[in-house]
Amino acid sequence: MIWAKLVFGGFGRRGFEAIVALGVLAVAAAIVAGAMMVIEGAKGAMARAERDDRPDIVQVKSRFNRAVFETPRSGNLAPLTLPVYEPLIDRDKLNAVGGTVVARQSLLRNVVAGESFLNLYIFGIEPDKETRVSVFSVGRGRFLRSDDGAVAVLDHASAQALGVELGGSFPVRKADGQDLSLTVVGILDRLELRDPPPRTIDAPALKPDSSYVSSGVFVTLRTSEEIFGRSTVTNALVVAPAARDVPSVVEGLREAFRLEPAVFITERYGQFSRKVHDFAQTLALFTIIGAVTATLAGLFAANLLHDVYADRRRQYAMLLALGFSPMQSAVVGVGVGIATAGAGAMIGALVAAACTPRHFAMPSLMADLGTIEPRFDGFIAVVVVGMALAAVALGMAPTAWWLHRRSVAGALSEEGR
Repeated sequence: MIWAKLVFGGFGRRGFEAIVALGVLAVAAAIVAGAMMVIEGAKGAMARAERDDRPDIVQVKSRFNRAVFETPRSGNLAPLTLPVYEPLIDRDKLNAVGGTVVARQSLLRNVVAGESFLNLYIFGIEPDKETRVSVFSVGRGRFLRSDDGAVAVLDHASAQALGVELGGSFPVRKADGQDLSLTVVGILDRLELRDPPPRTIDAPALKPDSSYVSSGVFVTLRTSEEIFGRSTVTNALVVAPAARDVPSVVEGLREAFRLEPAVFITERYGQFSRKVHDFAQTLALFTIIGAVTATLAGLFAANLLHDVYADRRRQYAMLLALGFSPMQSAVVGVGVGIATAGAGAMIGALVAAACTPRHFAMPSLMADLGTIEPRFDGFIAVVVVGMALAAVALGMAPTAWWLHRRSVAGALSEEGR
């Protein structure tokens, strides 16, 4: 009881200033917390956009995104194998540039399906690397492994069109004219291939309205090289170590393939940067608002608390003269500040959490990053509490320094005048 009277008693006319300081800290905490919640939500939206757009990926492809195809079979005549082009993408040149190379061989084949023939896209991939950039949802069986041989994974639309089930097999014509039997080890429910080739022929599709290939047969790169009869890849994705490294990776690729006019290099980093440029400027505006509010309100509250502490210097000196230790006297002074800062920070945080909308659209000229979902996390709580405690420390520092430099008798005599 005595400690409560020592901490909160004897304010007099300075009690109103302490209440005003509490109100100022509450308003500042609400503005700072609200701005930071918007900033955290916007950062989450930008992270989602970067995860979806993958600006760190550079696409390298040849003139056509398919290799060798066959003419449609008719009657008992064997199909003609027509080489559309000779791939010009050397994997050694890709590896020399730096980054992670996700190599592919994209083929188009006519496959026997019962009494008819079916067009199928066949992709030779490196399973461990391809799963880092594309999405494969296996419904039955398993996905490819790096050491797999003549096995395949295909989507359920292609499996239904072929009439094969898990564990079944189907033939694929190789470049040497022989058939290779592929055993189905997995059937996909969903497929999102990163940078798929354009859909140019009628083939089974998970998304019939899509202009890009949405289904196909996936084999290991070693198996596709056996089918294709070549080791060069038809297209590849180069994943830069970071998005900011994309310009240097693109420059290296263009230098490596400068003598190959049929090799095209596409990057998204420039487009993504322009897309989020004004979005980032909006976040910078919120950051400036929060910083300015925290600084001005903190200084104003610190000035009010300074008046409160300065008016109670004689009380602190009397406590020292009565035998209270410096630590006990400090507790009396700090208690006022902690109570003011804690109440202000809590009220401000609650107001920010209650008044901030759960989701809204950030004003932006070019970026379409969806709705923003403001988030209150531990970092925001630390910033809000830290701002309030900094104001208390600034307000109390002059009085603490005054008591430190003067003796008890001198402090009492000076305050008694």
